[in-house]
Amino acid sequence: MRYSFTLLIISTLALLNLSGQGQSNPLSDFRWTVDSEVLMKIENDSTYSYDPRQLFHVGQRAGGEFQTEFVYYPVNFGDDYIVDIQTANEDTIDNTRRDSAKHVNTLWSSLHYSLGGGWVHFANCMLYALEREYLDLTAPLMKRPDSKWKPDPPTESYLRTKKWDYYVPVSQRYAQKEFDIRKENNELGDLNNLPESFIELFLETNNREYRKMKEANKEHDIAKIDLVKIILGANYLGEAQISYISNSVQKAVKNYTVSKIPSVLIFDQFDAAVAMKLDKGGYAIQKVAFREGASVTVEEAEQRTEEIRNIVQKINAYNNQAFQKRLESYYGK
Repeated sequence: MRYSFTLLIISTLALLNLSGQGQSNPLSDFRWTVDSEVLMKIENDSTYSYDPRQLFHVGQRAGGEFQTEFVYYPVNFGDDYIVDIQTANEDTIDNTRRDSAKHVNTLWSSLHYSLGGGWVHFANCMLYALEREYLDLTAPLMKRPDSKWKPDPPTESYLRTKKWDYYVPVSQRYAQKEFDIRKENNELGDLNNLPESFIELFLETNNREYRKMKEANKEHDIAKIDLVKIILGANYLGEAQISYISNSVQKAVKNYTVSKIPSVLIFDQFDAAVAMKLDKGGYAIQKVAFREGASVTVEEAEQRTEEIRNIVQKINAYNNQAFQKRLESYYGK
């Protein structure tokens, strides 16, 4: 999807409007307020105000060398990606699954065939399913059967999971222990692709605090922690568990609201708020607003926005290349 860039100067802010084709909820206003909050207004007159401290921050070295296999931002989906999934012919999807059944032996590969996209789409689909409670880590199919059996001699996987009640480490204590083992053995894998803020929240939360989060309906924080737990337990999932998680995520995405508003990220390097969605091809910018407002000249705003756009394009190209490498490693294509 291509975007036209039109500079708008509105009172006390410099605002760049990157309007996508066929948006169902174009933004009529996007700016910093005098209280240093970010205000977003949809054309239907719905208005949202954000405390930048509560938003996802893209670090100072956003355009530098990438340190992880994928660059992942928690961003709402764009219309083209969701419409494709929601209007997909079920027979076509079923045929694809049957033809590729011999390859679908992991959670990632199972979801890839039904949801398409790359790893960032996979992670965001999982996160959304957890937030909306379509996916429950303590569902009956996730429960491990009671058994006194143990291998002789005990295997490493048995020793690491023998106290788990579920196929993923639901207990914060056991989950953090598994994380420490993975880190010590240099086995973090896809956990390295998650934002540091997700990992920090997971590591800083004990069982008591986790329960309090649930009681307080902090579904966004719970989803971040549970996403870490799913990735920690992914290697221990059986066919039934993979099927349950895959079906739950598919159901969540099928019911996704196409008109959902964009996500707002803070690009610290440019002191800018960026309204963004995740389309089929990757992250797509819709609008950019600079904290300094009207003190930013037209030329400065154009230059900074072009830099942000180039960074996002670089990230999309990098993610796509990494995704193709992973496909080749999984399927030999």
